[in-house]
Amino acid sequence: MTTTSKAMLFPARQRCKTCGKGLGLHAQDPVHLGRYCTPQCAGMAAPASRPEDAPRGCRTQREGTWAFKRRYRSEQEIPAKLREDASTSWYWCEESCGAIHVGHTRMGEREKFRMFEDLAVDLPDLLIKLRGQATRKQVAEVAGVRPIRLKELEEGLKHPEGLETLGKVLRVYRVRLGVAMPTR
Repeated sequence: MTTTSKAMLFPARQRCKTCGKGLGLHAQDPVHLGRYCTPQCAGMAAPASRPEDAPRGCRTQREGTWAFKRRYRSEQEIPAKLREDASTSWYWCEESCGAIHVGHTRMGEREKFRMFEDLAVDLPDLLIKLRGQATRKQVAEVAGVRPIRLKELEEGLKHPEGLETLGKVLRVYRVRLGVAMPTR
């Protein structure tokens, strides 16, 4: 995810942050950036009406032609199978439609390498996906750490024992960290 915070977003938010109208009252009603009922309330231009005119983040190529990417109003609307897969990423389309789009996904393939653009956002996301259906308590017990330390890692909170805890948790998940060094 990008800059849109998780606090009070649709569906928990029931009213537009700007005008106060009902937010997402019907299944087909768009919700912009999780807080607004119209692009104008969100301070955005109206989204493109044709895929050819939309920015690259809002469209994809299917069978040789451009098509709009699927628009989700909240993370809960993304199918659970995609949400729980560690290879799937999603983002807020802040430049065009204000919806959530699924980015890269490698469903059915084992992910071997993942690049981190923003460590504070990408690392907690990876840890939550790696945990899957296990509880924090279960993972913490196997890793030999306190559950609160795992929660801090997953929520991006800083703690002096953070790196040590991260190392223990990654060993439980059988994941190794690496870096991509620039070549000359």
